[in-house]
Amino acid sequence: MLNINKISFTFSVPVIVAVGFNIWAITPEERGKHDKQFDSLAPTLGYLSGDQARKFFLQSGLPTAVLADIWALADIGKDGKMDRLEFSIAMKLIKLQLQGQPLPSSLPIIMKQTPTPAMTPSSRFGMGSMPNLSAMSVMPILTAFPAAPAMTSLVPVPTLISGPLPQMPSSLSVPALPNGNANLLTPTPGTVTPSILNSCANHHFAQMKKHTNHLFLNFHSSNSSSTTSLASNSPKMNASDWAVPQSSRLKYRQQFNSLDKLMSGYLSGPQVRNALTASNLTQTQLATIWALADVDRDGQLRAEEFILAMHLVDMAKTGRPLPLTLPSDLVPPSLRGNAELEKRRLALREEERREEERRRQKEREEREQKEREAREMELRRQREEERRIERQRELERQREEERLKELERREASGACKGRPLEYYSKASRLQPVVTTEATCAALTTYRALYPFTARNSDELTLEADCLIEVDESTVRETGWLYGSYRGNSGWFPESYAERCSKGTQTEWTATNSQSTAVALCEWSAKTDSHLGFSKDDIITVLEKQENWCYGELNESRGWFPYILIKLNCHFLFVLILLEYVALYTYESPESGDLTFCADDVVLVTEREGEWWRGCIGDQSGLFPSNYVKPKEPDTANPGVPGKKPEIAQVTTANAAKTPEQLSLTPGQLIVVLHKNSNSWWLGELQARGKKRKKGWFHSSNVRLLEANSGKITPASQPLCQVIAMYDYKAANKDEMSFQKGQLITVLNKDNPDWWKGEVAGVIGLFPTNYVKMTTECDPSQQWCADLLSLDTMGSEERKRQGYIHELIQTEESYLEDLELALEVFYKPMAESGRLTEAEMSMIFVNWRELIMCSTKLLKALRVRKKMAGERMPVQVVGDILSSELSHMQAYIRFCSCQLNAAALLQQKTDKSADFKLFLKKIASNYRCKGMPLSSFLLKPMQRITRYPLLIKNILENTPSTHADHANLQAALEQAEELCSQVNEGVREKENSDRLEWIQNHVLCDGVIEHLVFNSLTNCLGPRKLLHSGKLHKTKSNKELWAFLFNDFLLLTYTSKQFSSGPDKLFNPNSNAQYKMYKTPVFLNEVLVKMPSDPSSDDPIFHISHIDRVYTLKADSIYERTTWVQKIKAASDNFIETEKLKREKAYQARSQKNSGIGRLLVTVLEATELKPCKPNGKSNPYCELTMGAQCYTSRHQPDTLNPKWNFNCHFFIKDLYQDVLCLTIFERDQFSPDDFLGRTEVPVATIKKDQDGKGPLARRLLLHEVPTGEVKVRLDLQLYDQTPHP
Repeated sequence: MLNINKISFTFSVPVIVAVGFNIWAITPEERGKHDKQFDSLAPTLGYLSGDQARKFFLQSGLPTAVLADIWALADIGKDGKMDRLEFSIAMKLIKLQLQGQPLPSSLPIIMKQTPTPAMTPSSRFGMGSMPNLSAMSVMPILTAFPAAPAMTSLVPVPTLISGPLPQMPSSLSVPALPNGNANLLTPTPGTVTPSILNSCANHHFAQMKKHTNHLFLNFHSSNSSSTTSLASNSPKMNASDWAVPQSSRLKYRQQFNSLDKLMSGYLSGPQVRNALTASNLTQTQLATIWALADVDRDGQLRAEEFILAMHLVDMAKTGRPLPLTLPSDLVPPSLRGNAELEKRRLALREEERREEERRRQKEREEREQKEREAREMELRRQREEERRIERQRELERQREEERLKELERREASGACKGRPLEYYSKASRLQPVVTTEATCAALTTYRALYPFTARNSDELTLEADCLIEVDESTVRETGWLYGSYRGNSGWFPESYAERCSKGTQTEWTATNSQSTAVALCEWSAKTDSHLGFSKDDIITVLEKQENWCYGELNESRGWFPYILIKLNCHFLFVLILLEYVALYTYESPESGDLTFCADDVVLVTEREGEWWRGCIGDQSGLFPSNYVKPKEPDTANPGVPGKKPEIAQVTTANAAKTPEQLSLTPGQLIVVLHKNSNSWWLGELQARGKKRKKGWFHSSNVRLLEANSGKITPASQPLCQVIAMYDYKAANKDEMSFQKGQLITVLNKDNPDWWKGEVAGVIGLFPTNYVKMTTECDPSQQWCADLLSLDTMGSEERKRQGYIHELIQTEESYLEDLELALEVFYKPMAESGRLTEAEMSMIFVNWRELIMCSTKLLKALRVRKKMAGERMPVQVVGDILSSELSHMQAYIRFCSCQLNAAALLQQKTDKSADFKLFLKKIASNYRCKGMPLSSFLLKPMQRITRYPLLIKNILENTPSTHADHANLQAALEQAEELCSQVNEGVREKENSDRLEWIQNHVLCDGVIEHLVFNSLTNCLGPRKLLHSGKLHKTKSNKELWAFLFNDFLLLTYTSKQFSSGPDKLFNPNSNAQYKMYKTPVFLNEVLVKMPSDPSSDDPIFHISHIDRVYTLKADSIYERTTWVQKIKAASDNFIETEKLKREKAYQARSQKNSGIGRLLVTVLEATELKPCKPNGKSNPYCELTMGAQCYTSRHQPDTLNPKWNFNCHFFIKDLYQDVLCLTIFERDQFSPDDFLGRTEVPVATIKKDQDGKGPLARRLLLHEVPTGEVKVRLDLQLYDQTPHP
């Protein structure tokens, strides 16, 4: 190896003296290549069209906004097409942009001139042409000689540390300026270590690779014939095909042997020095030769490497240029292959480094997230503790005053003769005497009414609403009780607590008062009352309250967050669970919610805020508190006179799965307290010698006994099943309630008018005129009167048609309810003036958009039904569902605002009796069927959650080979995704509220369409607000308020300011109004740039959008960085999403399955379309679909008679199942596209009409609109003419 102490190498940066050289000039070589590429694109009459040039320019990978700027500069004639000169200018600008050179503000004059051969520095000094010279002008040069005296440097370069010749990777060779003259270079002496040189070279080449596009640089890099010959892609050669001549090998082998006196097989730097300096070449050339010859990068030359170095010396002496990288034919045969291995090794190492960095970043983010949650939880607990202490102090003061007044009154009246006034004297109370009997006695649970603070060691400190275990058998003084709370025991005033009533609650005695838990992470105690621990510590949990636990670890006790532990077993306490009755039916798609029906009993376990936690049977979860009310004591107490309790006997043993359930043993008796609709009953276990326990049990494990007898009522055998045609509410105790569509099992038919039946575990009487036999209610008979057709169908197809009919019928009913709410409630409320326009908008939100969504779906289904024939089976509906569900994002906005609407309605009703009476009066309309406004406001949420169920029913009865199966599967995914988006919209309440605030405070009069902020974007899902704040224009210093969404950037300015001080953004009480400054800037067309000097203290940045550039100024450097990063991230996401969408559509069209032919379609024109814009025009476009295959034409602006001439083709899978669908839409930029009509043509009809006559031209009438027709040309081409079986 090379001795570090004996030799040093100079690091010098050559600077090209650009004598007469202009980077914007187009060389003759470049112009020649541009002309060849221009001819290859097949120009017409000497011009390339915009589409031809655009497709080729897009291959560069540059953003469309940058390519638009390049087109604007290169299109000199402004005619939308390019000749040879304009094409050459565009190619030159693309090349410079890829190399990192910014675009000029205007086209340099030199680019318009005819290129002439220029005397470059390289040609004047025998260097040949140097490809990409500007890109290599700052590469480090290694020389194996002492540094020359320093010259006047054009670019100052710092001196680095000395070191040996660097070990460069074989895949990266050090570029130099071959055969250059030293007078053209400005070397700065200094020496460098291998590590520093390696990092510099790697960084420079990484930057070159990042900014170089392979396709375009092949067209632009200039190369001389000699360089091309050295770097050409010659075929692989064996050892005998080394490019070094045989004579040179023999000559320089002898010279190598003469220099290698020690016969070590290699020569060091000092040994080679004399041989190289004898060539009289410059230091730069010799450094390049050394870098190329030292193939294995070991700092020394072996025999073949020495021969190669001397061969390169001969090349340089004869005037031939040295290659920038070593060609494969010059690599010594024994060293071939090492370069590729080294390159792969470095790439693998880099990938491992990046993966490790990603893993560390993820761990760091997870750790920070947990710490942040713990801090937030601790802060909330501290605030609650402060509020609790304040309440305790206030109540204690009041209680003390009342107690003193009471004692004074008693003393004055003589009621307390001889009783000392000191009420809390320790000597005045008896110590508790605990006997064996007292220990075994059951404890009584008391609830604290007020907080009580102990004044000595014998007393017990209490908190308001806490539960205390009291042994009433303890010998005590009148007015005092002895109990335990949180592991402490002591005396407390009896008047401070009350015994828990048995009529409104259910009690459980703790079966396991302690439980162990494992710490999930480390947590430090913040106060003296906290318990700190490390990860994986075993903690004994003594008590749990809401989100905190009280536990013991290493003889220390304290509180800690519940989220930081994992319990090892069920944690059972003395629970006081309140019974509540459901006022309404609650259904939710969330897995953590508790669903129930009206009149069900719910055991509430936690009451906090508007969402409570409860359980029914084996189900538990969250539910809205305004859906339930406390259960009346007379209905919960089985001992109330006048009511015969129902007794059930256990028939099947069952172990309780949760503390709220009863463990059953055959023969036990249970008093039935309530029967829920889900077959789970609430009862009280009658265990002899034990305390009676309440809990849930399943009705299938018991049998009801006759009242006041021990006889078991034999189970009634079901006679048949019927379907409810209407809702029925039980009027008497022996009747049962049910809803329309429920299946009822008939147990007795003795009375022809009233039958006895069972539904959802409840048995009772019901009127026979409210039901129909299941055999009379075959859903298929509701849509098909042709019994012969029914008989020819299988049972699965009949069910499928029934469910399709149910989908259409329920959609019609739902749309009627929406329109009814608009007519019966909205109009009278708006006309009465009882609510402001803002309050009406808050309650009904976007009700008309919901009507539009349902109308479009129903119209499409009706057209499909009409085209299939009245009372005939519908073959395909999945494509309609999939298409329409993707446009139902209006539900996201409505559902996210529903809680606010319900709160406002409740607030108005509570405050104004007149308004409450008014709502009741308009709800008395017979068409409302007794339902209030709140019930209608729930229907959109109920409908959107029902779509997946309806589609799933159709899909389950559709064979996998059916033409509609794939469409239904896609529709089901769309419906479930829509429900997820609705849930996400509800959860992202803050984002929705801010979008609604912007809707009410930003005036968008300048936009043609009405801009709805809280709605669906074009292809990014729901709109989200990413960032907002104040900016200023750089020149005029005009104040702007910017709102960055995930699809566009909106710049506004303050138009009205009613308050005295400045209003903050998103303040509900703000009166400020904002007007749009410029048209919204869409992020898929934007390019954000930092200033030319990013280190400047002036926080400005530039936003380039098509032909406009905004120069904006933020309040600080940090705020500028935030804006730039967020705009770039949103723009990249927008562009990538559009790219994936195009690729997906292309893949769906390009898949050639086992089809039988193809259909060529040309949409020629449409006439007399429905006007949508205020000027009486529309922006129509046509969407053509056949299953998953979809095409969309361009929209025609401001016309009712568009001429598209749009061509497309579809692959035919099934001649008798495939249907061509044409739908006309109005292109809206911000709101959902409007429906202008739809028509369908079955492929079988096209085949019948064509019948070998060639392409057909047809005018098709658009349905579900008052006017419009579309003209198409159809050409069906079948691969196989065999008849369809």
